[in-house]
Amino acid sequence: MTEDDFIRVPTREEKRKQRKMEKQRPQFSFDMGYFKHGKKVGIAHLRDMFLYIVADAQKPSWIYPEHKSAIAHTVALFVPGLLPTHLGIAPIPITANMPFVTTPADPSVSPSVPVIKQLFTYGCPTRAPGDQRKLHSVTGTLLSAPLPDDIRRRKEEETRRLAAVAKSDSASPLIYLLTPSQMLDNDYRLPSYLDPDSDIRTIPGLDINDVSAELAALLRHKEERGEMTAVPESYSMASKNGTNGRQRLNDDGWVETPEATGPPPDGASGHYPILAMDCEMVVTEDGQELARVSVIDFATGENVFDHLVKPGKPVLDYRTQWSGITAEKLTHARHTLKTTQEALITGSDPLITPHTILLGHSLECDLTALKIRHPLCIDTALIYKHPRGPPYKPGLKWLVQRWMNKEIQASSKGHDSEEDARACVDLLRLKMANGPDFGSFMDTAESIFERMNRYVTDATTNETRRTAFCDYGNPRSGMGGKATSVARCTTDDEVIDNMVTYSDDHHFVFGRLMELAHVQGWDDKTRVESSDAEEQAAQLPEALERLNERIARLHASFSSNTAFVLFTGHSNPLPMLALASKRQKWGRLLKQVGNIDEIPKEERWMSEDDRQLETAAAEAREGMAFFCVKRA
Repeated sequence: MTEDDFIRVPTREEKRKQRKMEKQRPQFSFDMGYFKHGKKVGIAHLRDMFLYIVADAQKPSWIYPEHKSAIAHTVALFVPGLLPTHLGIAPIPITANMPFVTTPADPSVSPSVPVIKQLFTYGCPTRAPGDQRKLHSVTGTLLSAPLPDDIRRRKEEETRRLAAVAKSDSASPLIYLLTPSQMLDNDYRLPSYLDPDSDIRTIPGLDINDVSAELAALLRHKEERGEMTAVPESYSMASKNGTNGRQRLNDDGWVETPEATGPPPDGASGHYPILAMDCEMVVTEDGQELARVSVIDFATGENVFDHLVKPGKPVLDYRTQWSGITAEKLTHARHTLKTTQEALITGSDPLITPHTILLGHSLECDLTALKIRHPLCIDTALIYKHPRGPPYKPGLKWLVQRWMNKEIQASSKGHDSEEDARACVDLLRLKMANGPDFGSFMDTAESIFERMNRYVTDATTNETRRTAFCDYGNPRSGMGGKATSVARCTTDDEVIDNMVTYSDDHHFVFGRLMELAHVQGWDDKTRVESSDAEEQAAQLPEALERLNERIARLHASFSSNTAFVLFTGHSNPLPMLALASKRQKWGRLLKQVGNIDEIPKEERWMSEDDRQLETAAAEAREGMAFFCVKRA
């Protein structure tokens, strides 16, 4: 008999230490007293729980993360599309609020996502933000938290200081220029000569000694920005060709303004001409293509360029309701994209010079349609703020109504690009006359990433929490903008890959999986492309199987004492969206026709429809959340 044939028995001291470790092992426990009063867990409750574990929020009253100081990492996984039926359990009533068992009541039922009952003993019903007729953003509530009082007071003082300084130089538009990093975060294509990581405004030819000390300080002021790391191969900041948001000159038809070699030609280093720009687009087989360009001189108000542009491919949709473009109008187009670029940038006497400031609303869309990269940009969608704060951007029509008491885009024949460009001119004039705080709303909330990142974990080294955000789209321009690390993903597998990478060296990691929602047609694109219900039903089992594997793979990668929270956010929104669309259409018809009797009965909005919409909205707001801590 060899030594390998024996099993080592732990000593009494080792057993005592093991028992002590087990007692101090972190875990989640529901406080049933909270639920007995009929209260329901909302998305804000999940947010505050994360802040309690990772930062400095108050202890939640509905759940108790025991021994939270022993929790090394916290991972939040948002899985819209996951329903109780996928777990083999009965649909959860709207009125239900008590935690439920994840194991199917019927032993013969096989759940489509068995990993849920393997990892989580209980689930908890949740309610998404919204009202009687609407479902509001789950991520908007989860990833945004009220400012602590001390931080709010400090920000108010800083806002007042900057406003006082800026008003003394209110005639200068330079303080409203986007920095290269802001442009990058908002999907602008950068000229090849700009540093994409710069958080300072790049102003060619400006002699900083020729402006006031206050203005110089504002221009040197750095915009806060997190660190971009570990970006997956599917996402280069150049999007398709190039790096860091830049492309090679003339690549795929793109052109860029030449780099300035000195001050403006008139010798006045503080004078930079401003041109307001707006474009209208139509849809071809290549997507949206340019159909009209309007350019307004900011100083004179003159329309210096206003031409129709012939798309390169046959038009599939003129989008007349929004663009104002018709087939008849485009027959008069004499410009192409290339000749438009020549008139604006590449010709012998271009309208746009290296010292020209371009002004527009969501200007990145217009520059993308024109395939132009330019270094000096002012965007009214960014210098004015949405009442709900970032990542929401205010619409041009709303801004003009709110701050100028005027109506634009009111014509039934579509938008007018000249009218929109002139609106941008007026909005910038207002901003320059009243200072940078005009048209803004005092921030009363902040990103949870910003709050977590501020929390000091080691007073001797001043080390703070590290956070990560893994999502579709451009996370840096949205809720994830303040995270320490960001991964822009195009598939659920990329989301999981990045979460696995980050989970071991970041204190908080957020990720969202979208395939299940897409397969069930929960978004506009999927509803159009996958209208065949049978095809969707055939795709669902495979999507659920892949989801099961992804969750298992993510959990297996965790180190010991990692808290894992999986939540669905909401339920099927399609019935609510269909009724909301009918209600919206009814409102439009009522305005156009004026007489209810002339509207077909099937398109009328009745009191029964109202009740159905309220029920559908309540059902859509229902979700589930699951909690566990990884053992060794």
